[in-house]
Amino acid sequence: MNKIKELRTKHGDTLKDLAQKINYDYSYLSKIERGMNTPSLPLLKKIADVYGVDLAYLIKIENKYTPAEQRFMQDMDANLEDLARKYNLILDGQEITPEEMEFMLGVIRKLRSTFQKEKD
Repeated sequence: MNKIKELRTKHGDTLKDLAQKINYDYSYLSKIERGMNTPSLPLLKKIADVYGVDLAYLIKIENKYTPAEQRFMQDMDANLEDLARKYNLILDGQEITPEEMEFMLGVIRKLRSTFQKEKD
């Protein structure tokens, strides 16, 4: 059984209930539950938050990622300072500054927001 569906039904939610809780299209959520589409990490995070489970639980249960990918995705949920301490990111032979990293994260957030608006 799909793990998202398992959590949803355990909590007595319909697809529409969960979709409303996470502000997401229920028809797309249905496709995820049926294995037709793969959920994004931010979507899994929202679902994990709604049901009070750790994101790693959903990732591990989905079993679509290697242990290294799971650790990396958990790290991506960390704040900027934690990322900078843990990873020595280098671009063109120079270490990426905290300001550059913040800028890159801002660009990614803007792109994500734009793509999400296009989906809705």
